[in-house]
Amino acid sequence: MKRYYIGLCVSTHDAAVSIVDTQGNILFAEATERFLQYKRAPNCEPDNERLVSLLKQYCDADAEYVVAINWRKATTISAKLLTQSGITSPKTIFKSPNREVKFNTPFSLKTKMTNACASSMFDKLAVGFSYALQTAFGNCKKSIRFFPHHLCHAAIACYSSPYKEATCMIVDGAGDFGSFAFFQFHEGTLKLLKEQKGFTSLGRFYADITWLCGFNPDKGEEWKVMGFAPYGQLHNPSFSLLTSLFSYSGYQINSASSKRYSQILKEIDSWLKNGQLLHADLAFTAQKVFTDTLVKALNIFHESAPSENLTMAGGCMLNSSTAGLIVENTPFDNLFIPCAPADDGTSLGAALLAFHEDHPNCGSTNNQSAYLGSEIPCKQLDRFVQLSKNPNIIHCSKDIHIQTAKLLSQGKLVGWVQGRAEFGPRSLGNRSILADPRSADMKDKINSLVKFREEFRPFAPSILHEHGDEYFENYQESRYMERTLQFKQEVFDKVPAVVHINGSGRLQTVKSEWNKRFYDLITAFYSLTDVPILLNTSFNVMGKPIIHTIEDAVSVFYTTGLDALVINDYIIEK
Repeated sequence: MKRYYIGLCVSTHDAAVSIVDTQGNILFAEATERFLQYKRAPNCEPDNERLVSLLKQYCDADAEYVVAINWRKATTISAKLLTQSGITSPKTIFKSPNREVKFNTPFSLKTKMTNACASSMFDKLAVGFSYALQTAFGNCKKSIRFFPHHLCHAAIACYSSPYKEATCMIVDGAGDFGSFAFFQFHEGTLKLLKEQKGFTSLGRFYADITWLCGFNPDKGEEWKVMGFAPYGQLHNPSFSLLTSLFSYSGYQINSASSKRYSQILKEIDSWLKNGQLLHADLAFTAQKVFTDTLVKALNIFHESAPSENLTMAGGCMLNSSTAGLIVENTPFDNLFIPCAPADDGTSLGAALLAFHEDHPNCGSTNNQSAYLGSEIPCKQLDRFVQLSKNPNIIHCSKDIHIQTAKLLSQGKLVGWVQGRAEFGPRSLGNRSILADPRSADMKDKINSLVKFREEFRPFAPSILHEHGDEYFENYQESRYMERTLQFKQEVFDKVPAVVHINGSGRLQTVKSEWNKRFYDLITAFYSLTDVPILLNTSFNVMGKPIIHTIEDAVSVFYTTGLDALVINDYIIEK
């Protein structure tokens, strides 16, 4: 009998569903936020109707189903017990005298709220997914398995990597009982070396800095701190204070006591309010503390678990500024970060763990494609073309990349929708807004007319791999736009729209074998302009997820300053 592995992320944010078949092939992986069009989908379990549809599309009725959950069973039980005992019950939270929800100290109102939400999520999931399976296939054979949260992160990092052997470090906001875990990976086997328990968390630290800088980490605005940091400079007093938060015992990172941690944050906050510290300087300083702490831990970790290859995951590994510095500043020669290193990726990690549990000798899955999400059905596109009555629709079955490159070279802003959506938070050439990087005012134009976001936010350069060394210092492949590198100074004026204020760029390496249509588009643009780079940003407006349906794409197209929308083989202009 066929067996399908359904991985579910049931965290209180970034819920997701993944499907792996009986041979270990990844059939589907997507965050719930895309379908709901609700950023990060906080406290939203995978949608039942959506699950039924996916099961029918990718699975067979006469099969067995293993549902893999991205948390230990003990974690789900402890969350329920804390709520049932009243410690984190809705009544306790409602009557709490402490209304401060910003900071993530262990006894904060925010932590209690997260636990209460987690408790209800597990119950809703059990009922909802049982309903979905029953609705899709009737009385099929099914079972449920629970996996440690950090092991799920490690599974997607290692099983989807190109390595047969690697050292793996997970750096998270919070896991089952802590925020760090360390593994060795060899020939398809993951061995836990250390799972650090306790309060210490670089993710919690960065979230608290995000609040202090005036942004909201609950909305995923840590990105803004990264983009804002290069506008500041090192502030020595706050650097000394923040650095004192962390110490090391072996490769384990330790934090100051909860009381001391809170005191330091309050002191930093008072400096900001008194004008003794600028927000941009805090962003710069905290980013340096984050990077220095992680790099030092990795250097110590390498002594205990030496390897040429390093894999990393956890929400903290969305920090591309730090990721770009790891290879140069540690003994590791190679770094792999998966396309979805945060909690949405643990849905796929859980599914892969369940598969490998049943097939312990199959080795690495080595599926590195990020294009695992939904497609826009042809019938919906055909219906739009037929009923929109827009005379400016062109069908280009053979030269869509050439015609689109011409529009881009003329300074047009283009929404580009092709094939399956990317799994993870970054648009990698299938759900992208694209532009010419040669114009110095292009960044401000997109921020003000399309994205409607702060002017300091940078845009990514998508570059043909064979030209990487021409444009970047110490060029490294960055398949998933996961690391930031320094542009060579002599090319600043060639592509000013994608060069950040500090000369950096969070690049995407593009190869034909990874995404042929996107590669062909950049190649066509290069032939017209002698520039092998396109400005690439996600197809959304600020505060919304990346578009999911044709209705989403058309809505963004007609309510922003986009000049053209390209879906599959159609070019639509206003």
